[in-house]
This record gives sequence, structure tokens and C-alpha cells, in this order.
Amino acid sequence: MFNNLLAKRNRLIYFIQYSKLSSTMDKSSMIQKVKSYIPPLDGSSHKGQAGRIGIIGGSLEYTGAPYFAGISALKVGADLVHVFCTSSAATVIKSYSPELIVHPLLDHPNAVNDISPWLDRLHAIVIGPGLGRQNKTFEVVSELIKTIKSKNIPLVVDADGLFLITQNLDLIRNFNSPVILTPNKIEFERLCEKVNGYSELNKLGENIVVFKKGQTDEIFCASNVAQWKSNEGGSGRRCGGQGDILSGSIATFLHWMTSNEDKFNMSPADKSIASSISCFAASILVRKCNEKAFRIYGRSMVAGDMIEFIHEAFQELYGE
Repeated sequence: MFNNLLAKRNRLIYFIQYSKLSSTMDKSSMIQKVKSYIPPLDGSSHKGQAGRIGIIGGSLEYTGAPYFAGISALKVGADLVHVFCTSSAATVIKSYSPELIVHPLLDHPNAVNDISPWLDRLHAIVIGPGLGRQNKTFEVVSELIKTIKSKNIPLVVDADGLFLITQNLDLIRNFNSPVILTPNKIEFERLCEKVNGYSELNKLGENIVVFKKGQTDEIFCASNVAQWKSNEGGSGRRCGGQGDILSGSIATFLHWMTSNEDKFNMSPADKSIASSISCFAASILVRKCNEKAFRIYGRSMVAGDMIEFIHEAFQELYGE
């Protein structure tokens, strides 16, 4: 009882402090907040506690994207990553890394029933990396989103997951758990067209945060105090896979930002702030990885080169 009251008091203090920040984000305060939620490496936790992340994506044509999202979640600090992909993608994804738990279930006849029991084990889910746009896959994923909603699991939607969501915004209506959409420029324009302008994005839902990626990263949501812009770091190199690294990183930070909270009783403002800080933490981390890799590889840099720098960039920003 006392611990719950103390946690709520701390959240209230932080909300008040955060509300006083200007629209230009106070980077130092945000980084300190991220640090306070990172699980300590003191031997007190058990396997899985630092994050069991789900990636729903991976198809015949696209096997790299779920790998990048999954391995990034692990490199940031999650303990386990489950990838739910089509049968044709599974062996390829497994060959990239033995660290990923790969489930070739997405195109099974009873895919929703086969995947749903696994969702109970997960702390956060990313939908979209390498998903493809097959109607059959979209039907399965639409049903899975409803299941994720009922289980109150924090959700990150990227890539072809955004294409699905933009076609049917009702899929993310009335979520009680945090939902983060991560569109690039084209995806953002498509989403804005659907809702009749970017000024309407804050009406998508009180627990929904839109993280627009680009030369300047930017947050759009219903809570004014959770919005920010940042163009720090990075480079001019825009190789494929960077968005997947970002989405996997966001999922791990999002779990950390909500793991000590009562997810059902968090206020919409709390959820928006948790989502916003998770996006910020991942944004500056991935931009720093990009910057470091570009210094060495220049125009030849690919997303895999950035993975090598996650530990170094994390240490510089957040310590151990």
C-alpha cells in the first residue's frame, strides 16, 4: 500500500516538473528520467524481467526488418525477443541470430489461436517490421491487435503495420495500454491525409503517441506536455533498417517506463509521457549509433553497422 502511494506521488511530482518544461525539450532532465527507469545490473532480477518483447513481422520478401527490430531490443537490454513471422521467413531469420525465438505461425490456418497464448508472456509488442501487405496477413494481424488490446500490452506500430492501421484506424481506438505509431515522412503524410491534417493527430486517442521520424524527430499526441522535437546527431545516410532498429529500441524502453506502474490505472497523461520518453530515449540512442557508424563507414554504412554501436552509445548516454 505504502509503495503504491509513493509511486503515485513520484509520478505526480514528475508530471508537475515535466509540465513546467518549455516546448523545447530539456534533454538533461529527460535523460535523467530514462536513467531512473533502466533496470540495474545488480543481480536482483530474473531472466525475462528486463523485457520480453514480441515482434510481429517477417515475410518471404522481408526477413531483415524483424531481425533488426529484435536484435536491437536485445542489445538495448531486453532479455528475450519472440518473432512471429510467416513460415517462409522463419529459417532465414533464425540463421541471422540464435538469440531470437522465432515462431513461424503468422500464415498458419489457425494463426490467431496459435499466437495468442504467447502474447501473455510479452511486455511490449512491435507490429510491422517486414510484415508485407498480403490481405491474409493483414486479417490475422487485425485480430491479433484486438487480442493485444484486450490483454493491455503496450504496442509499437511501424512500417507495414502503419499501412494497415491507416486503412482502419478503428483498430487502435480505445486502447487502454500505450500505443506508439512511428511513421516516416511518407507514412506520416498518408496518416495525416486519413485524419484530415496533422492537427487532428491528437484526436486519434488519448493513449496514442505519433512519433514522426525524419531529419527532425517529433512527437504528436493529445498531451501537450509530452510533445518534443529533436534533430540531434545522426548523419545524411538513410540506409534501410534504421527504422526497425528504432522500433525495437522503443519497445524495450517502453517496457522499462511502464514495468513498475499499474498499467490499468495509469492516467492518459502518464501513458503519453511514458511513450514520449521511450521515443526520446530510442531516438537519441539510434541517432548516436548512426553518427558513430557513419564516421567509420561513410556512404557505405548499412543498418548492421549501427548495431555494433548500440552498447557504446547506450553507455555514453545512460551509463551501464
